[in-house]
Parts: sequence; C-alpha cells; structure tokens
Amino acid sequence: MNDNDLEILATNLKCHRQFKGLSQEDLAKKVGLTKDTISKIELGKQPNIGIKYLISICHVLGLQLQELFMDGVNHIPLKLVISDEGMETAEKILTMLVKRK
Repeated sequence: MNDNDLEILATNLKCHRQFKGLSQEDLAKKVGLTKDTISKIELGKQPNIGIKYLISICHVLGLQLQELFMDGVNHIPLKLVISDEGMETAEKILTMLVKRK
C-alpha cells in the first residue's frame, strides 16, 4: 500500500471503529491482532496488513472491504441514532473528517 492508501485506511478504520463504540483493544481481540497493531494501522504506520485481518476487521465493523479504502466524506456511510451518545459519536467522526481536509 502507498502512503495515501494507508492514510485513507487509517482515517476510515478509526471513524468506523469509534462509530461502533469499540476501543482499539476491543477490535484487536475480535480480529486476533494486538492493540498496538490496531493503533499503528490507525496512525498509518502499519504498511503490511494481511487481507485476512482486513476482512476480519470489516466483518466486525459490518463493512465491505472497499469501504475501508474510500476517500472522502461522501463515501463513508453514517447511521445516526438519536441519543446523547449517538450525537457525541457523530460529532467526533465529523470533526475528524473535517480536520483531514
């Protein structure tokens, strides 16, 4: 993967993980990785990620593989739940996406 792909993956993974309410440790346990590896992926510092793990991540997050590599706000599907927690999560995601631009 090139640096741009890693950056897109990093942002999308973090957004979707947080949207699902999972910590890095929670996701790591579910997919058989370490928290450190998930952290490196989210920082764009893990260039070699096995397809097996990407598929597992997608399964846990309820995504299609291509959604992890889609660039831009318009490509990230958001489902909002009307609740205080849902609003806090939405604000975090939107803030992260705006900072990226």
